[in-house]
Amino acid sequence: MFPIKGKKKVAIIAGSSKTAEAITDQLIALFGAFIEFYGFSQKSWNNDSNYDMVLISTQTIFTRELAPKIKPGTVILIIRRTLLRTSWEKVMSIPVGSKLLMVNDEKDSAEETIALLRELGAGHIELFPYYPEIQNSPPYPSAITPGEGQLVPDSVTRVIDIGERVIDVSTLVDILTQFNLLHSDARDILSVYSESIITRSQGIQITMQGLIHTKLLLQQTLDMVQDGVIAYDMNGKITFFNSAAQSLFDCTVQEAVQLTVNSLFARVKIDLDALTEEFSEALLQIKKHKVLASRQIIEENGHSTGGVLTLKAARHVEEQELKLRLHAKGHHAKYSFDDLVTTSSRMKKVVEQAEKMANSDLAVLILGESGTGKELFAHAIHQASTRSSYPFVAVNCSSLPDNLLESELFGYEEGAFTGARKGGKPGLFEQAHKGTIFLDEIGDISPNMQSRLLRVLQQKEVLKVGGTRLLPVDVRVIAATNRDLSRMVNDGAFRADLYYRLKVLQLLIPPLRERKEDIPLLSAHFLRRRGADEQLVEPLLPSLFRHDWHGNVRELENAMEYVAFMNDPNLPASDIPGLDEGDERELAAISPNEVPLQLYHSAPNNERFILNLIYQAKTSGKNAGRRSLVEQARQNGVVIHETKVRSIIEKLRSEGLIEVSTGRGGITLTERGYHLCCGNTEKGKLGEMGVMGG
Repeated sequence: MFPIKGKKKVAIIAGSSKTAEAITDQLIALFGAFIEFYGFSQKSWNNDSNYDMVLISTQTIFTRELAPKIKPGTVILIIRRTLLRTSWEKVMSIPVGSKLLMVNDEKDSAEETIALLRELGAGHIELFPYYPEIQNSPPYPSAITPGEGQLVPDSVTRVIDIGERVIDVSTLVDILTQFNLLHSDARDILSVYSESIITRSQGIQITMQGLIHTKLLLQQTLDMVQDGVIAYDMNGKITFFNSAAQSLFDCTVQEAVQLTVNSLFARVKIDLDALTEEFSEALLQIKKHKVLASRQIIEENGHSTGGVLTLKAARHVEEQELKLRLHAKGHHAKYSFDDLVTTSSRMKKVVEQAEKMANSDLAVLILGESGTGKELFAHAIHQASTRSSYPFVAVNCSSLPDNLLESELFGYEEGAFTGARKGGKPGLFEQAHKGTIFLDEIGDISPNMQSRLLRVLQQKEVLKVGGTRLLPVDVRVIAATNRDLSRMVNDGAFRADLYYRLKVLQLLIPPLRERKEDIPLLSAHFLRRRGADEQLVEPLLPSLFRHDWHGNVRELENAMEYVAFMNDPNLPASDIPGLDEGDERELAAISPNEVPLQLYHSAPNNERFILNLIYQAKTSGKNAGRRSLVEQARQNGVVIHETKVRSIIEKLRSEGLIEVSTGRGGITLTERGYHLCCGNTEKGKLGEMGVMGG
């Protein structure tokens, strides 16, 4: 804290020199840096000196014979006093109904202290004033005293010393306001002091608590922002210094608040006085950091009371602008691994491999037929990587002629060719800086483009079309193709060195015909996404399983779009464009978690399918209830609802194929149900397992 020139002078007048000294010491300890305080007893007071303010310890001083004479025009305040929190806790711990003497050096002081305790809320005890001149007092065995223990009568066996009364925060606010000294340093002192006392003014207490809470909230909020924030008062002294500012200047808060803002910047060889009073985004060099600095002056009643400096790291500004610009262009990943819908064990293994690849920064080559979801995997790998907050740029290499693809990937300089945009254009590699570029259909690029792409991967530099300057880029490459690149390498159609650069990590996506167990789950997913009833797919499942799906998941999605649009539960499979019945031998490719494949022929009514699920559950030692059967069906690629399962179970029971018991017994097969499901050859085995019903 810095002393202020020409400090105000304040006199304190109390009934005794001891009280005057105690009050003066309190005020000097709090605000001696801003104000000069002088204490007088009522008898020693003289009116010779000029004081800016006179504080009176108690109102009764004015009613005595020797009332103090004070010069006209002097500001006079009556001091309000209170107790420390520790003293108040002593008072409140006294048993209810207790009777005590209030011992003090004067009658007025004893009565004032009793009144104070009543005002603060000590209505659970009875108090009687006791002072040296008293003639008669009740023989109470206990006494309270504010630091006057030597005056307690000998008959008292228990003394509770609550210490001297302290000045209430409301009086302190009045003093500071009168002298226009309620600045940041004084407010900080008040905040700390108010926590240690019981204030007599609830309004002041609530206000002080609010100020403390607001200050803490502001501190925590500004510590979370990336910009440096520095506030200072009218004298230039730093009053606020957040975490980002500490990092920029390599200076702690404790060090900063001892400095002026000018001296802080002088440490890094910056003269703030050379700048305008207010400025915006001035480029400054603070140690090794370039920052964009702005200053805002704070005014109250037309007078400057300080200012705020904000310091933005130029690097952060550039990165944020790049992210916003590229996000606006759609250069961000749209899918994650959560968007991959599968129940196939083979496909789940591919997903596990892709998740591991996401943790690396190596190039990835995704192989698979058209429509298998190669781009979705590329999005998901980027989304799960450390580059996820940076751009994801996708380009289809087969959709552009060679010259256009070159300018798109690498950009061009102004005047590079006829029609080139003024100022040139950044390429996709440049736009993907710090992020990922996805090169789809990489097998379709020309030998010339292969050579240029290889250079980028090797050197991590881009040369724009028509340019002479190499631009460094930090980009992860994910490539995909539906072509056999290894055969193309052997045939000389694809560069071997580029091929091995791209296939550091390789991912093979199986076609839909090799994972037909995913058909029910994917079909239901596509119908739900379009707001259609997923039960629409149930009667179509046999035909969906028999179809070849050369267009893979994309073809299935198109088929479900048609089903959702028609919204007809009786829609024949033959009406779906492009869907053929195929060869029933295709069913041999299905591997639905050990459920007999022939049961998929009965998908329209599902009785035998449910019957087999019950058998599978019982032989595995599991309960066969309605909900567990629904879940088993989903795991095996069949979408069926609990209400449908309930009706099937009732039908199977009525036909004597199952028995339904209450409690944990669940559903069991009868001998007839077992014969229908598995045949006579397993009868003995079934009986041994305890799954045959009576």
